[in-house]
This record gives sequence, structure tokens and C-alpha cells, in this order.
Amino acid sequence: MRRFEFKDSRSYKFWEIEVDGATFTARYGKVGTDGQTQTKSFASPDKAAAAAEKKIQEKVRKGYAEVGSAPAPAPKQDAADESQEFAVLADKLLAAGDPWGQRIALAIAHAATAAKSPERRKLAKEIKQLERDHAAHFFGDQLHALMQEDGFEKIARLTWEHGYIKRAVVGVPEYGFDGPNAAEVLAAVMASPASEHLEQLTVGLTDFDGGGLRDAHQAIAAGIVHPHLDTVFIGDFSADEQEVSWVDHGDVSGLYAKAPKLRTLRLRGAGIELGKLEHPTLARLEIESGGLPEASVVSLANAKLPELVHIEVWFGRTDYGGTTNIAALRPLFSTKTLPKLKHLGLQNSEMQDEIAVELAKSKLLAQVDSVDLSMGTMRGAGAQAIIDHAQAFKHLKSLNLSNNYIPGPQRAQLHAALDGIVKLGRQDTPESYDGTDYYYTSVGE
Repeated sequence: MRRFEFKDSRSYKFWEIEVDGATFTARYGKVGTDGQTQTKSFASPDKAAAAAEKKIQEKVRKGYAEVGSAPAPAPKQDAADESQEFAVLADKLLAAGDPWGQRIALAIAHAATAAKSPERRKLAKEIKQLERDHAAHFFGDQLHALMQEDGFEKIARLTWEHGYIKRAVVGVPEYGFDGPNAAEVLAAVMASPASEHLEQLTVGLTDFDGGGLRDAHQAIAAGIVHPHLDTVFIGDFSADEQEVSWVDHGDVSGLYAKAPKLRTLRLRGAGIELGKLEHPTLARLEIESGGLPEASVVSLANAKLPELVHIEVWFGRTDYGGTTNIAALRPLFSTKTLPKLKHLGLQNSEMQDEIAVELAKSKLLAQVDSVDLSMGTMRGAGAQAIIDHAQAFKHLKSLNLSNNYIPGPQRAQLHAALDGIVKLGRQDTPESYDGTDYYYTSVGE
């Protein structure tokens, strides 16, 4: 399976392809989702391979970059198996006299009944009555009260299955929204018994004025443990809504213990405090920042993530809280605590030259399949380190150096040394004021 990704200010998509004999299977969609799958058959294995290569080249021309091996998706239960599992749970809870048993049983019966039938309508009425009778038990007092307020469904887009919240998207829908407080709604969701089977959580802005997400992380840390939570994205906002360095996260480490089976964690914003970064199942970590604090760079460099396959970090600028202290990151290049890492993205950095120099001579380089050093201020020193150690990079499927400041002659040398691997894209030119050149990362404020 080969994986390619495309990211810009409006979209973040993936495309994967695998050739098996005379067929190929492509999977594609928005990063963080299962996407869609398409299989095509051909007259021979050679024709299938040729067609797959043609598709790959089309994606590359459109701006997709290969990211090596993708984290294996968490195994998804068959719907019938899941219903059976919940049926067993319902029997157990009914025997214990817990109203959840009846709630689950009614949900299973409702799903199995023909749409628009009198029986289905009857079951729906029974569910509503049961929820009224046991509202605090099912939802918790705080969530139940908020669910009655006007605008709740604009703040919290909840997907329910078997009476439980399976997916939650929480955030203020627009500037000037006059409805429930988003941070209070998130706290209620994360503390609710109904969120015990939560699998996916997305948090946007909790307000448009303060611009912070500290209250969101506090709400998650204060909530119940979510043993099924697989995917978390905190900071789901665009540049049109808020500048990335105006949205402060604070301490995010309270999430780790609350999601013991977490596979994907994506954070966008500023002031991100990672704390002691250890997790037994995390496979994909993405941090998009205009200025990542030095303490969090140290956390990354010393992380213990035995299942991590994909990491992407935007370091940002010192003007917005970032660091240029390469010593803080240096332990990463000889780490033994990321044994499954295959994609290394160290991007959007004012120390991009230093990163390239360290990586070129590191043991970590031989372990990974793809490297992304784009969006930074790489100039002659970093490019020359890659040229001088080209042999160490030749095993890669992709080396993304776009949106840096690499001089023209070195671009030609990079193409000559690593043709077919290196992606240079557009290279920037410094801004000059009073005889001084200034170099900026792609994302700052």
C-alpha cells in the first residue's frame, strides 16, 4: 500500500493504492476518515501495475506527496457483530436492572424495523419516553439541560448509535452566535454516560473572542475515560475564522489517559504544551503551529510512542512562541522509542537548515520511508547537507523540500542526486529591507 496526501488551506486529503495481481484497490477521502474504496481489474498484472503508476503520477502532478506507510486503521467491527455485542451488553444490563439495557434493546429493535412502519414509530415513542424517565442516568444532568436549549444542535453535531454518542463535533458555528457556551457543551459531552462509546471527537473554536482552547482541554481531562476514542482533532478552524497563533491550547496531556486506545491526534493552534508524551497506541500525530514552545519540542524529541507511524510537526517562528534551539530536538534523531515510525515531517521551521544537517547524519533517516522538510527557511546549508549525504536519502519514497529558500544551483544538484524522490515545488525568495534579507516560515501568525 502506497499513501499520498494533499494539504492546503482548504482541504486535507489522502489517496492510497495497492496492486494485487491483475487488480488495484484505491482508497481516498478526507484525512481522519475511512474514505471510499474503489477496485479495478485488468487483463494482466503488468497492465494493473502500469495503470496504478499512471494514477500515481496524476496525483503527484496535482500536488499529492507520498508519505510512505500509512498507520494501519483500527479494525472496524461488522455492523452485525457490533449489534450482537450490544445485544449481549443489553441483556447484562437488563439483568442488573440498569435502564441502559432497555435503551440499547429498543435501539437495536428500532434499527431492525422497516422505515415508516407503525412498529418503528411505536419504538421511537418508547425510546423518547424512556429517555424522559431516565434523562439524568443516560445523559447526565448537565448535558440533558443543555440539550433543551435553542442552538444546541449548532454547537454540538452528535452522531448516535445504540443510544450512545459515537461521533461528536463541537464548536461555535459563527461569529456572534447567541447560543449555549461551547466549552460547557464539550464538558457536558465528555462527562456524559452517553459518551462512553465515543469514537471520534472534533473540536473547533469554543469562542471567537478569546481564541483559546484551554477550556476544551480542561473539559476533556475532567471527563470520563473513553475506551473507544480513536480519533481526536482539536483546533478545527480555518485562517478565515482565526489566526493559528491566536488560538492557545495550553496543557493537552490530560487527553492521553482519557483516550487509552487513541490512534490519531491532530492539534492546530498555539501555546501547545505536550507534557510527558507517552501513549501505547497512538499511530499518527499532527501538530500545526505557528510557534511550538521549546518545552514541547523537548517532549517530542523524547516521546515514547511505540505504535507511532506518522508524525508531522510545524515548529513556526520565534515571534510567535517557537524555538530555534536545535539541541531541544536533537534526541529525536537517535531515538529508540519510536520503533515503527515511517513518515517524518519536521516542517515550517526557522531551524530548517539545522534539522536537515542533523537528519542527514542520523540513524533515524534509515528507518523512515518518507520525509517532509517543507514550509521552512532552508537555504544553502541544509540543502548542501542533503546533497552531501544523498546516498542516505535514496531509499526514501518521497523527500518534500518545497516552500523553502533553496538556491537555484542546489535545486539542480538535488534533482540530479535524488531524481524521482525529491519534491522542490515552489521556492521562496527573502524579503529585503534596508539591505537585510528576511526569511519566514510559511505559517506564523
